[in-house]
Order: sequence, then C-alpha cells, then structure tokens
Amino acid sequence: MNGEKFLAKRFQNKEETTFKSIDEADKAKIINLGIGDLDVHTDEIIINSAFKDALNGHTHYTDPLGDLELRQEIINYHKSEFTNYNVNLDEVIVLSGACHGMYLALQATLNPGDEVIVIAPFFPVYLDQIKEANGTPVIVHTTIENNYQILKEDLEKAISSKTKGIIINTPSNPTGVCYSLKSLEIVADLAKKYDLLIYADDIYDFYDYSDSFIPIYTLEGMKERTISVCSFSKNFAMTGWRVGYNIGPSSVIETIRKINEVIVYSASSISQRAALAALKNRDHIKNSVVPLYKERVEYSLERINNIPGLKAFPPQGGIYLFIDISETNLNSIEYSNYLFDELKVKVIPGKPFGDDNAIRIACSNSLETLKEAFDRIEKKYPL
Repeated sequence: MNGEKFLAKRFQNKEETTFKSIDEADKAKIINLGIGDLDVHTDEIIINSAFKDALNGHTHYTDPLGDLELRQEIINYHKSEFTNYNVNLDEVIVLSGACHGMYLALQATLNPGDEVIVIAPFFPVYLDQIKEANGTPVIVHTTIENNYQILKEDLEKAISSKTKGIIINTPSNPTGVCYSLKSLEIVADLAKKYDLLIYADDIYDFYDYSDSFIPIYTLEGMKERTISVCSFSKNFAMTGWRVGYNIGPSSVIETIRKINEVIVYSASSISQRAALAALKNRDHIKNSVVPLYKERVEYSLERINNIPGLKAFPPQGGIYLFIDISETNLNSIEYSNYLFDELKVKVIPGKPFGDDNAIRIACSNSLETLKEAFDRIEKKYPL
C-alpha cells in the first residue's frame, strides 16, 4: 500500500505543471532550457550582509507582516521607481516567494465558485492556485499577431456575475510581453466597471528592456483594487532564498497575514535581511545582472528566428522566449519530447501555458551553453 487511499480527492489525479524531470545519470548530457533559475549566484554584498545580520542575532521570528526595515525599504523602492506608487506599512506583507504570495492572495479573496480570468499565455501555476482556493479559472486568449496585447471585447466577453478578478503578468512569463498602457487601461476600466480585483504578478519588473513596464497599481483608481505580487528571486538572483512580498489593500493584507500565520508564521528572517541588503544595493545589482540576461535573450531570439520552422516573439522583458512551432506539424508535447529524447535539450511545452503550438525556453544559461543548444536544434531541422 503506497498511501493513495489517504489522499484528498482533489489531488488524486493532479497533473504536473512542468515537464520531464532529468535523471541524475543524464544531467551531464542534457542542456536544460526549462527552468527559469538564473545561473549567476546571489551577489556577495547580499550574502555578506545577511551573514553579518545572522551573527548579530537576526535568527528569530520576525513580525508576521515582515521585518520592519525591509517593509520600509520596499515602500521606498516603489515610491522612488514608479510614479503614483504610494504604499503604507499596513499594505505590505513579506512572504516566502511570489508563488506563495499569489496563492495566499487567492485564498484570502475567493469564495467557492468565484471566477478568475487568466490571460493566456500564462504561468501554469495560476490555474492550480485558483482551483485550490475553490475558484474557477476562465481563460482569455491573446495572439502573437496582436503582440499578445489585450483586446477589450475578448476580455469583457469573459466577465460574468461570478467573476471576482483578473490575473495579469507583465513582463510576462512566458511571452516576455509588457502590456501597453492601452491594454492596462482596458483591464483597469473593466475592473472598475464590474467591481473586480486585479492580481498583478510583477516579479520581472527589473527585466524591462523597452522601458514599457507600468504597474497597474499606479493607474487612477486601481490602488484599492490591486494586489501586487513581487519577488526577489529573479531581480536579485535570489531564487533559493525564497522571499517575496505582496502589496495590496490593508484588509486583504491583514487576511493574508492571518492565513499565513497558521502556515509558516513569517518568512525566513535571514532571507528577509538578505532582501533588505538587495534593495539597498539595487542599482548595483540591477546593472550587473539585467544586461547579462538581456544579451542572452537577444542572442537566443536571433538564433531561433534563423532556424527554419521556428519563430520567437521578440520579448520586451523577462528572461524567456516563447517560440511558435506550428510549422513543425508537432504539438508542444511532441516537439518537447523530440528535443529531449533526440537532442538532449530540455524545454517546456506551451500547452500548460495555454498554447499547444509553442514552447518556452529560459535564457538562463551562458551564451556558450545556449549556442550549443541552438546548434543541436539547427543541425537537426527539418525533423
């Protein structure tokens, strides 16, 4: 007996949201373009500062809302970097990463049967998180032909009497699109018209290559109906530290605090001190990390678009490429299997992101590794 009979029914047939784990014996042969984990290590400034803080006694529970200095620095960051981003201390909570933040935001706000609109292509985790909060995801598709921007008629058509909110992610994982002011105004106008909540996944705000990222929180009338989900993972190469934060209406933040107190109580104290050091040194870190990944994204875009049968959307931000594979006459699972089994290149199929005619790659490897991956793909085309 392996314990299956004890599982909750909702998890008994749960599907994976990622694709093909790599056997330890195959790791040396596989080029992993799947995971979005930066290959650079956390900056020594951050590590040394956190180590010093640990020696000085920052090894205890923090306030459940988060380290006070960190929350104040988060407020300073948003006020200094963005116009009309005014945050109070009771509107910020520090959490164990962005996935944790989105999960808690949905748990705090959804009633059974509430619908949440998700704009495709989307980060696959959203769908499970909505369902686990007893909500129902409703998918609205965008197209590469329209540069993945939002059309009012498509979004409004998806709104019903059960709609509670809309999840937006800009710059986007997987497409790299930054929603234009027009797209954001469409979302904001409909949110106000139908009294909806916006869950804004803003974790790639550093990786804005076109200076077009606008937090929807900052648009007129949106502060009181937006929960911003933010993270240190990608911005500061701190994926393993597991620290992020939510900004939102104080009543929502207080409810998130109550839920989280019975899960982990507070985020790791040392990780929070590392996050504080990261924000205080943000210009240095941004200038050392972001250009590196911008170069890799641009290189990958050029290589992919020179391979017959593949076409990548030119990202405005983020660290990914979303690649149209429709000319291969394979779906995303089939093509991903081919790359993995025949070429030892791991990618993520587009189906979990809402597009079975695409794959996602993470440009989180060195240029040398990326070159080898694209060389393998190029030499074996056509299939």
